[in-house]
Amino acid sequence: MSYEETKDSPRPEGPVHARPSRRARRKARAAKRTRGWRWGRRALLSLGIVVVLLAGLAGGTWWYINYRLDQTHRITGLGPVLHQHAKPGKPFDIALVGSDSRAFELKSGSSAFGSYSSYPGQRSDVVIIARVIPATKQVYMLSIPRDTMVNIPGHVKYISGENRINAAFNEGPKLLIQTIEQNFGIPIEHFAAINFQGFRDMVNAIGGIKIDFPYQLKDAYSQLHIDHTGCQLIKGNEALAYVRSRHLYYLKNGHWIYDGLSDWSRIRRQDVFFHALIETVKSEALNLPAMNDLLIAVVHNLSVDSFFSNSALLNLVLEFRHAGVGSLHSEVLPTIPYVTPSGQDVLLQAKGPDRAMIKAFLAEGTTPAKKKTTPSSTSSTPSSTSPTTTTTTTTPSNNSNVFFDTQPEPWNGTPC
Repeated sequence: MSYEETKDSPRPEGPVHARPSRRARRKARAAKRTRGWRWGRRALLSLGIVVVLLAGLAGGTWWYINYRLDQTHRITGLGPVLHQHAKPGKPFDIALVGSDSRAFELKSGSSAFGSYSSYPGQRSDVVIIARVIPATKQVYMLSIPRDTMVNIPGHVKYISGENRINAAFNEGPKLLIQTIEQNFGIPIEHFAAINFQGFRDMVNAIGGIKIDFPYQLKDAYSQLHIDHTGCQLIKGNEALAYVRSRHLYYLKNGHWIYDGLSDWSRIRRQDVFFHALIETVKSEALNLPAMNDLLIAVVHNLSVDSFFSNSALLNLVLEFRHAGVGSLHSEVLPTIPYVTPSGQDVLLQAKGPDRAMIKAFLAEGTTPAKKKTTPSSTSSTPSSTSPTTTTTTTTPSNNSNVFFDTQPEPWNGTPC
């Protein structure tokens, strides 16, 4: 082929793969860096937006919780009787009271638990000293039966002097705290009380609690009616009636048998209630509407001392948020059943055994744990067949009939 043929031949069609110039290559590299920087900036901006949103959500949650906790009733004037010397992280004792005030019935118009006009004032339906051990996430609860006879200080007419401990609360928490310390030597750092409506609303907020009943139960006084056996959900008034029952009957082999253990058995039912409540709250922890309803139910019906700040309450919840029922320990103060000359059923302090129990209770969290032993001597329990034999007449110095409340009570049920 000649030179002329090659020169005049048509050029092939298609792109020409010429090597880019140096300037073009620099421009391409700059464009690539710009695109990478833009993507990095966008990613960083997106991350910043997420952080801001999360911070806003956390801040909003914190604001809302504080807003709700501000609705908790704070009791002032308790400074002289409270011991505010507990160091951060150290054990402290809270007096927990379940008030039997019917004042809320005035607003609701209900009389499910007796009208306020029939039951004016307030008494401590439940008296529990909770010893909180932050280091080990344990709570020890010492129940004082409401009919325990004590010496109530002061000069309050019909209240001061020898009287049931629940009468002290009629004058407010200050006198009750003084009574607890002077009679049992237990220093109280904080005080908290919740009323009937609080118990009821808390249970309803989480959709009820589940309890396994091996027997049918009834109590005409608290209006309790458990008509089926087995694991079942109880709510509202029924749950409160279960906690408050003191005149319980259970159906066994076709016969209704009287519990006959009054306050002792009721304390056992309260223990079952608290354990079932804890389990249900933990299972519903991610149910935000239920948790919000629970928070509202608590703050609207809870009264605490003014030293119990929002941050202190919230820190307590956060510290124990993972604690289970195994972290909750309960016992009942030993007492002696007694019938007064006027025929009143009361409980006397068992001066030896109760002091030993209180000493061990106050040592929790301060000394190495020791294996507890069950008391070797227990009382002859009250009759379980007749409501007229709920106590045994004894003399105050007779400790042979000390009641330790260690016997099983299967009719009370268990959490399920």
